[in-house]
Amino acid sequence: MIIPTDSEPGAKQARVADYIDFVVFSAREFEPGLQKQWTDGLSWLNQESVQRHGRPFREISPADRETLLTEMSSPERDHTAQHPGFAFYRLIKSMTVEGFYTSRVGLIDVLGYKGLDALSEFPGCTHPEHQT
Repeated sequence: MIIPTDSEPGAKQARVADYIDFVVFSAREFEPGLQKQWTDGLSWLNQESVQRHGRPFREISPADRETLLTEMSSPERDHTAQHPGFAFYRLIKSMTVEGFYTSRVGLIDVLGYKGLDALSEFPGCTHPEHQT
């Protein structure tokens, strides 16, 4: 949901969930607090989902999932806003972005990384909203 499939492959195609699972599993040796953050965060997310919708997060509709995650992310857009799930949302987002852009799908297929080649020119971002 954080990097959905659109005209480009998304986090699912990059197997980001497998990456996160591996990192969190491996964290027991070098950062055990990460496992607790995920356990506590997933528990909170399920409790919030059950409280609002009567079902765990994995069983609610995609629209309800999106609404819940959008609410969790509100402090990103409104710096005066607070949300009890924001810290967990940031953890989900940061690990999703890291997993995606370090995968072959994200790095090569989406970003078009060519390796250590010298570029004769760099066109920059082509999105109209990023043009000066």
